Amino acid sequence: MYEGGQKLNSEYKQLAKYQLAGRWMMAVLVVLITWILTQAFASRGITYTNINGNLVRTSSGANGFASIISLIVAGPLNLGAALYFLRLSRENNPQLEDLFSGFKNFGNAFLLNLLTMIFVILWSLLLIIPGIIAAISYSMSYFIMNDNPGMSSTDALRASKELMRGNKGKYFVFVLSFAGWFLLSLLSLGIGLLWLGAYYNTAKANFYEDLKRNSFSGNVGNGY
Repeated sequence: MYEGGQKLNSEYKQLAKYQLAGRWMMAVLVVLITWILTQAFASRGITYTNINGNLVRTSSGANGFASIISLIVAGPLNLGAALYFLRLSRENNPQLEDLFSGFKNFGNAFLLNLLTMIFVILWSLLLIIPGIIAAISYSMSYFIMNDNPGMSSTDALRASKELMRGNKGKYFVFVLSFAGWFLLSLLSLGIGLLWLGAYYNTAKANFYEDLKRNSFSGNVGNGY
């Protein structure tokens, strides 16, 4: 156990496997739908044109439109996916409909995704490491917004940053612990990434629950 009673990464994973038992396919479906609506269509419309004997990558207008749609729905879908995996980790009868619950809080969810992207990109302009640190700092914001439905996007980012204070290294090691599974998933032509996504997000929800339980403030999930 970590100092302060925080679980080991292996314990988060064991919990995730237990919680996913009998629910793998539904969790994989949540990951698949989220990927399709936020990533897959945005990559369509890319073509290669032969210019003076060289293949030049170009994008059609349809691809730009799909990217805009993906940007619009990414926040609400990420919020809904976070709710699904939170309910799964809490054994609170998660449903596929949870994935679309974020649209009920569309404004805050959209801004949360947009601001996260902007801040991470701006920090990444300095160096890669500051960008990684920023991404880690904001990694719990969707969970926090689900636990605090009236919270604004900026407050959710601040709350996540506060919750991750002193825990960024632990989370980085947690993410790295999935590296082997990631490599194995690539060997399956990427199909295994769907199962890895379900596994990782369930374990991440348990990581969040543990942080919340061990936070000094003791008020994450009960309103800031």
